Amino acid sequence: MKLLLTGADRPLGGVLCRSLAAKYEIAAVGEAEETGEELGGCSYRSTDLCDPAGVKDILDGVERIVHTQPFDPLVGTGAQAEQELLDRIARGTYVLAMAAVEARIGRLVLISQMALMQDYPDDYIVAETWAPLPRAEAESLAPHMAELVCREIARQGQLEVACLRFGSLDTGDGTTAAAAVTAVVDALTREEPGRGHSWGLHHVVSGGRFAR
Repeated sequence: MKLLLTGADRPLGGVLCRSLAAKYEIAAVGEAEETGEELGGCSYRSTDLCDPAGVKDILDGVERIVHTQPFDPLVGTGAQAEQELLDRIARGTYVLAMAAVEARIGRLVLISQMALMQDYPDDYIVAETWAPLPRAEAESLAPHMAELVCREIARQGQLEVACLRFGSLDTGDGTTAAAAVTAVVDALTREEPGRGHSWGLHHVVSGGRFAR
């Protein structure tokens, strides 16, 4: 099976490339011209996900997508940095998901952030059915917007989306690399019931207040 993996220029993308390379053919893409991550031999290509023609090109032969970019996006500098980040993540996710629909790719795995739930009181037992509480800053709004985009496209009935919310990678109250890899593999292979649309949301946390 051939996967497209976004965010391969960031730590989580690197972990997934190294771990999945033995099982899958991976086309790794990211925003940076060159990735500083070890990708386990996977090829890497700098790609602007907001460019429909470029996205269509990288989907050739792809059967599944793992979209990690919203989990740990690159933040620029300057007065327009937050606005540019929101545009890159929201519009890029939309372009990618719609290109997947056009290419008849069956499933997209979206990696989002558990930080969207952090403003609930500490003594609350937070479930996947609870509404996220994004903060008024781009790093929080961006993954939330990616979730909204994917959810609405999935509800049109043309694409299966499995959204996984991870905590900080390999921290005591976050998500271990091993748990992240296991969750992604499960999301790629899990049989989904036919129900006209498919949007699934799962929290993947190894320690701390959200672990269960």
